[in-house]
Amino acid sequence: MNTRAWGLVAFTLLMQTSVGVLLVVVAIQPFVSRGPTHASARPFDLPLLVASAAAVAGLLASLSHLGHPLQAWLALTNVRTSWLSREVVLAVLFAVTGATFTALLRSGSAPGLVREFLCVLAVVLGIACVFAMSRLYMVPAQPAWNRVATPVTFFATTLLLGSAVVIATLAARPVDVASPLVVIAVALLVVQVLLIPAHLAALVREPAAAISAGSVGHTAAWLAAGRALAAVAAIVFLVGMLRGMAGAISPAAAIATLVLVFVSELLGRLLFYASSVNLGPV
Repeated sequence: MNTRAWGLVAFTLLMQTSVGVLLVVVAIQPFVSRGPTHASARPFDLPLLVASAAAVAGLLASLSHLGHPLQAWLALTNVRTSWLSREVVLAVLFAVTGATFTALLRSGSAPGLVREFLCVLAVVLGIACVFAMSRLYMVPAQPAWNRVATPVTFFATTLLLGSAVVIATLAARPVDVASPLVVIAVALLVVQVLLIPAHLAALVREPAAAISAGSVGHTAAWLAAGRALAAVAAIVFLVGMLRGMAGAISPAAAIATLVLVFVSELLGRLLFYASSVNLGPV
């Protein structure tokens, strides 16, 4: 895999983590407390800060993929026809909007209507950003990526990493939605594991496999196996949480689960980029 692809791995995973955390927080917040917005959101200060930090770190990581980082602004000049330009614009707008929303929420210095508008806007921008990411890779010249599995995997990663971060940051707190959130994380992990053999089987059937044996060789097999093992281990931890849950989550178990989930998704993203096989002009 090209070393520059590491920048894309970091960018996509960090940005999807940021979007996922925001989506999960917005989805579960009404079920945690029905008090005033600034009061009911206090348990979510830490996950929202993590989301903002992940978005900023993702944008910085994306610069490492560019041969001339100072010319990164040129990616903004072709929004009408380029998914790359749309991805960049949406990522920047999401990061700015999400960080502003988090800052205003923590300070309580803005009217509730303004915070709610920024929250909705950040959610829309985040979903659009993840879609643009997935759509960018769905091109005929990359048959391993030009599948419906690409957006499915990207959105599953978004919700899975978001859920894992929220579970970890809410550990030891008596949160009403902890059990449903753990169940959702388990379901998403199962989906990701089930997509692994389908991805490898599709690679073997491609005409590009004869051109790039590495895409179906030992590297892909080891990445796939490592991802599956990390995901299964995370499922074991999550199921253990459900069985022993009594109003709060063990911080150690939650952090271990987050690490395993991130390792699984990291290996999956490495497999995604390693499986690219350019057929040339199509």
